[in-house]
Amino acid sequence: MPSEDRDGGALSRVAKRLPLDRGAAVRATTLAVVTVALLLAGQAAVGAAVTGGSQPVASVQSVPTEPTASAWNDAPTRTVSLSKQQMAPPFGGGSVDELDVQTAANESHVSVRLSWEDPTRNADIAEPRNFSDAAAVMLKTGEQPPITMGAAGTPVNVWYWRASWRHGPQQSDGAGDMYAYPHNDSVTMPGRQAGNPLSRASFENGAQNYYAKGYGSLSYAPEQPVEASGERTEDGWRVTFVRNRTGVGQYDASITDQKVYLAFAVWNGSADEANGQKSLTLQFSTLDPSSGNLSVPDSGGGAGSGSVLQVGGNGTGGGSGRDGRPLAIPGFVGGVVLSALLVWLVTYWRVA
Repeated sequence: MPSEDRDGGALSRVAKRLPLDRGAAVRATTLAVVTVALLLAGQAAVGAAVTGGSQPVASVQSVPTEPTASAWNDAPTRTVSLSKQQMAPPFGGGSVDELDVQTAANESHVSVRLSWEDPTRNADIAEPRNFSDAAAVMLKTGEQPPITMGAAGTPVNVWYWRASWRHGPQQSDGAGDMYAYPHNDSVTMPGRQAGNPLSRASFENGAQNYYAKGYGSLSYAPEQPVEASGERTEDGWRVTFVRNRTGVGQYDASITDQKVYLAFAVWNGSADEANGQKSLTLQFSTLDPSSGNLSVPDSGGGAGSGSVLQVGGNGTGGGSGRDGRPLAIPGFVGGVVLSALLVWLVTYWRVA
């Protein structure tokens, strides 16, 4: 007898012994649907709690370029929650819980001040296991990008500040450094000797302008219109980013008459945070230049819109659906499907 016939006969006998109880199946399906609805509602509620509220942009004659400028005294402050980066390797971070955000603008420029608590000052990276404190703002004009640093068809603009660039130790002339003996810098620092901007020890503007199309794709922008200034406070850092509204590069976020999506990140050097190991917002804020409001975008697109809390995932850097909205990270979707299946099976078993 062919194996197909034997297998088909076995399945048929099992089906006869275990007929489907339609009443139990209906009740199990109903409970599974309710469970999925509750999980989705809970996810949206948590997402709103992560970065909720609205913050008007302070209108000023001259935008503040320093974190100590008096203009910040009248600028509204909004506190956003930060979380551990757990969407793509290397996972980690989460040592900073929250971040204060202030914005100010005039007709030509926009300024963003970030303030956070960090009990340790980490700006000396002369030794291999030293890491610098840092902060970044991610921006995208127009359509909402994936929270995972954009995607191939949805590049994002990143403004980055690092404490070591201006607050690191100053060496006297001729003092040398730990790498100078027995070889010169052309051997021990090839990236810097080749002119790689990512290898430089300092930057005149105090900030760097980057582009990204997903995790692992961060690149140095040809144009560098962003300036930043940091100040060490008694309990942490205050950093001010300044840029003209239009930008000059291909992927610079234009802050003129379209909605701008923003996300924030902080690195704590004393916690060995670097690269993907950071504290970050898991939900976008929006800057509406016409109304001057910084607020959370509507989540009308559901879990696939990217405007709700997104955790888990396979670390591929995000993607987009056919309608242009970023796909939800699979970790949550898989959890919902598994939960619904378990609820259905348990309910059916108990009722039948």
